[in-house]
Amino acid sequence: MKRFMFILLLLVIAVFVVLPVRSEPVDQYHAKWKLIRETDDEDGAAFVDVYNLTTAGNFASMDSNTVASGGAYQIRSYIGSGIGNEFQSVGNKWMFAICGKNYNNIDDTFSFNVIGWSKVNGMLQTIAEGDGVLGTQAVIVYPDSGDAVGELVDEEDVTYTHSTTTFDTTGSEFDDVVVGMMAYVTGTNTTDGYYHVTHKTDVNTIRMTDVTSSANERDTTVQINPAFWADTINLDETTKWPAGNTTSDTNSVMVYNSGDNEVALLVIDTTGIEWIQFVIYAADAATSEEAGAITVYGRPF
Repeated sequence: MKRFMFILLLLVIAVFVVLPVRSEPVDQYHAKWKLIRETDDEDGAAFVDVYNLTTAGNFASMDSNTVASGGAYQIRSYIGSGIGNEFQSVGNKWMFAICGKNYNNIDDTFSFNVIGWSKVNGMLQTIAEGDGVLGTQAVIVYPDSGDAVGELVDEEDVTYTHSTTTFDTTGSEFDDVVVGMMAYVTGTNTTDGYYHVTHKTDVNTIRMTDVTSSANERDTTVQINPAFWADTINLDETTKWPAGNTTSDTNSVMVYNSGDNEVALLVIDTTGIEWIQFVIYAADAATSEEAGAITVYGRPF
């Protein structure tokens, strides 16, 4: 009997060792932000440049070349295997936050289409479409790591010349700066705020003609390239899911806009949808007033 019990105990232990242990589903409060679309400029100048619905309106025609994330994001019941799985609830509402970079001026814009598929090789379904505006709440360290405000330049010892509105360094700190980028400037004789780079003489000298100042300064701080959260999301009248700019729970697409340059959220009921994709257009950093480097994050709502 003792030998039988010993063997049974060994079998129980073996089962726990061999079989993966799956955690309970994570509630919406503790679910992590998922990267839905990797950082990149527009996928095409217009949605039709990415998807021609006359000839490429199914899952098999999913464009993985021009879409930064390599295609659609799959909302699965769970991710991976083993201890600590984070379950996702297919068919529940998801929230999406969008961020980008102002290359031209504050309030740069972008356009988007949210599309989805109910299964592999199913037809493409248009869920929402519209445009967004970047606010001034900076993407600092989360969901990405690192300081997004000072991604390219975070220089404290910049010499500012009032008569020419130029900023000079000595160590090629402005090597990666591109005309049109936004810069956050702080100093004793300059008004703290965001300005855009209007000229670049060389790797040590840039100019911001719209800077507000009163005198020269040797210790000005310049941070480039600020990334911001979209504070405004507008849905157009052709949106296919039952929707509107409202927070009503009866709508399948909802927008939570901020009036104070904070974070706007797009909430979508993903019932019947397994694959979801953001197609970004009208977001070319080289085009005036358009945002660039658009990133989309999502999590259960």
